Amino acid sequence: MSEPIIDRTQAQSRADRIRVLRDELATLEREGILQLLPEQRRGFDQWAESTLRELNSRFDVDISAGEKQMSWGMKIASTFGGLAFCAAAVLFALRFWGYLTPPAQVAAAAALPLLGLAATEFAARREKTLYFAGLLALASLGAFIANLNILGSVYNMPPSPGAMLPWGLFCLALAYRYGLRPMLVIGLGLVCGWIAAAFRVGTGLHWEEFLEETEVIACSGLILFAISLWVQHRRHTDFPAVYRFLGAWLFFIPVFVLAAAGEPSYLRLDSKTIELIYELGGLAASLALIWLGIRRVWTASVNTGAVAFVAFLFLRLHRWWWDWMPKYLFFASVGVVAIGLVLLFRRIRAGMK
Repeated sequence: MSEPIIDRTQAQSRADRIRVLRDELATLEREGILQLLPEQRRGFDQWAESTLRELNSRFDVDISAGEKQMSWGMKIASTFGGLAFCAAAVLFALRFWGYLTPPAQVAAAAALPLLGLAATEFAARREKTLYFAGLLALASLGAFIANLNILGSVYNMPPSPGAMLPWGLFCLALAYRYGLRPMLVIGLGLVCGWIAAAFRVGTGLHWEEFLEETEVIACSGLILFAISLWVQHRRHTDFPAVYRFLGAWLFFIPVFVLAAAGEPSYLRLDSKTIELIYELGGLAASLALIWLGIRRVWTASVNTGAVAFVAFLFLRLHRWWWDWMPKYLFFASVGVVAIGLVLLFRRIRAGMK
């Protein structure tokens, strides 16, 4: 007995499998490899059509390749539209807020996010694809950002990294309420930014340069990746992949910066030693991610690990050969190494069959 389908991601996955199965069956029949009896063929077609109709009525899934391509376009358009509304809300507040009295400013600042949330809830109840809900959620975020900025200016509060935490929690609440992955990415990014800024303030430095807290950001990335392994997301089954993807890049990018420059770092070592530590650590972590991705069948993790491994390997080859080797010979050598990696990966791939 198959597991019950609880969200649109699972429904879309099953619809894709049914479509592939139907196409493969038609191919086998054309090639004379498999021939079903007429009643068997009718039974299969009826089952496939009824299942797809049920999935489409419950979750509004894409049942053809053309519909899937259109859905990607709609997702991109809704995301850009939401970002545009988000920017419009902030800029509108900055442009016209000075004409309002302080009580009116506070009232309007409190009302705008609530109106955005009400519109998001209304759209989510009306449509199953959540394109308009995602757009309105981003607009609500813009209103909430403007809300805190306005209240801070009304009460003469100095800029603070603390605003990133409520912004991030606001995004996470919307993400888990409606299953919106863009809001999840923004929310996790804001929370990680707040952690880095708070850590910087705790060390007595100015918070606006929080991106220089490379080691703190890398640790935040590891925490996000660990959450994807330890926390169950039974309602939003596509969220762990977001945690893995974002966590991996939040780890590898700061580690690559440290491997390339050796700073800024809290390690009390010379820059060359720091570079070597993070370079070897990045190579080891990328290989571990590739292994884990292959073992768990996480394609995005395998691709992320492969990109990171190539980046760290190129950095190592640059340090070995760039200063003394002719440039044409350096790039030719890198090409030879790349061919060797392709052959190695092909051998590993063949051994997995």
